[in-house]
Amino acid sequence: MEERALNLMREHAIRDIAHRWFAFFEGETEPVEQHLALFTPEVRLVHAGTHLLAAGRDRLGQWLQQVPNEQDAHFIHALKWQMLDADSAEVAMEIDYRVAQSDGSLGGAIIEYRAEVVFDADGNAVFRCLQKTPVAPNPAREYRDSFADNRLRAAVARLGFLAACGTTDRIGQELLGRNAMSDWTKLTPTLPLALLAEARITRFDGDALTLELSADEMQPLRLSFAERTGRYPSLWRIEWI
Repeated sequence: MEERALNLMREHAIRDIAHRWFAFFEGETEPVEQHLALFTPEVRLVHAGTHLLAAGRDRLGQWLQQVPNEQDAHFIHALKWQMLDADSAEVAMEIDYRVAQSDGSLGGAIIEYRAEVVFDADGNAVFRCLQKTPVAPNPAREYRDSFADNRLRAAVARLGFLAACGTTDRIGQELLGRNAMSDWTKLTPTLPLALLAEARITRFDGDALTLELSADEMQPLRLSFAERTGRYPSLWRIEWI
């Protein structure tokens, strides 16, 4: 695989697990036992550079089960990454974190995440280390839910990853609802997977669970999702615009 295509696949893999990490705290996704597949056995979760929250996948699972059930939101404002070696990368994220307090006020912070991810033989990414550090008060004045944002963006990242891998069957198995299978069958003969892998979100409606994708030399696509428990929402309709 060419370096450009490989890096595109890696970015999709990183964005996939980043959005899934945050969505887990915001609504019903997957059980903790399945969510732990996002991490290496030796994963470390660190707060503010000094406070070790969890060391190892088992301890991280215990920590996740004890996280308070709060109404909170996480928006990824920036994500950058660079390779450390042939199989791992360093990731930096700026997160807009908001939490609705019991007294009706809004709490939160701008949080800087530093992470290390490892790529397996198939290109999937897992976290080896996560470090989160609040760096500033959040200037936001109102609460805004981010569950749909993270869920849909994780699904689009997975779609881009599988397209970059050239695996149309797995797109159907992992993402498509039954109603979308006929749409997908009609689209695939005229939809180069390489272009789908490069497509970016141009319109997003979290309330309607719809978004539009476009890329150079590709007719825009509209994707409509339905929420369900599990790793990703269900893509129930996909159509040319």
